[in-house]
Amino acid sequence: MSRLLIVLLPLLLLSCGDEKLPKIPVKTLDNKTVYLSDYRGKDVLLYVWSRTCAGHTKDLKKLTQIAEAKKDYTIISYAVAMETQDVVRSYKELGIDGGFVTLVDTGVRLNDHIPITFLPSTYLFDKRGRFLRAYPGLYTP
Repeated sequence: MSRLLIVLLPLLLLSCGDEKLPKIPVKTLDNKTVYLSDYRGKDVLLYVWSRTCAGHTKDLKKLTQIAEAKKDYTIISYAVAMETQDVVRSYKELGIDGGFVTLVDTGVRLNDHIPITFLPSTYLFDKRGRFLRAYPGLYTP
């Protein structure tokens, strides 16, 4: 039994890598602190953007439609390198009133766990919070 445990323990530890919804603090639009890992339990579409990236305007407008069509997903607009008030201002300027979760990662902490290669980009996670795949721009499953 102990030999089996010695063999299985490293495999278990390898399967617990950082490629999952990390427990990093982020802000909601009402400036409350939550953790990205709190959103495990449903499949997650994480749309990562910043005000300076090209293409985010039309993508953000599509997020409400995606949230309505994909009820089995938690749709998250994930703003990086911005302050909460900047995201609120951007939404107001674009006429976006939600229908999806918005989280603000001022310090771009997501990049410490899962590299952000493109902005904007989409990251998919399964119900257990495991990272599945990343796509440049907005991807609709």
